[in-house]
Amino acid sequence: MVRKAKIEDAERLAEIHIFGWRNAYRKILTDKFLFDELRVCRRAEGFKKVVAEGLEELYVAERQGVVAGFLSIGEPRDADKTKAAALELWAIYVDPVIMREGVGAELLEFCEQQGAVRGRKEVFLWVLEENAIGRSFYKKHGYVPDGTRKVLTRLLSASGMPVAEVRYVKAIA
Repeated sequence: MVRKAKIEDAERLAEIHIFGWRNAYRKILTDKFLFDELRVCRRAEGFKKVVAEGLEELYVAERQGVVAGFLSIGEPRDADKTKAAALELWAIYVDPVIMREGVGAELLEFCEQQGAVRGRKEVFLWVLEENAIGRSFYKKHGYVPDGTRKVLTRLLSASGMPVAEVRYVKAIA
């Protein structure tokens, strides 16, 4: 079941977010960043603010009454994508303990349904270029890289270099 996130979900969302980063980015980003700088309590406060102030469209998937994953969707932030044509998947994370059990697929399908209901023609997202876990998941669900790439200077790789993201797109209409 997918539903809108509530303030009381904030700590669980923070756990999933941080553990998801540690799982997916362990060899990509520095351990110092992943294990010393990321804090559940700090991230939970961020999620509380997002939910309370409606800063993002944040949804959760539950399994047996427990939040198992979440996604955030919104209007396109890229200049070459229009609100009328595209919906952006800002984030999607599943508890690493239950990955590959259908939670991510359910969330992705929900995102695509939201795009279709809003009359959008495509869903797009950004994924770290070196994130093999994420890229294979998106490919499995019909997303393809569109050739757009950007370098993030706010994150450094394990080797101390900036990391890059690539954009994936899927037609939904």
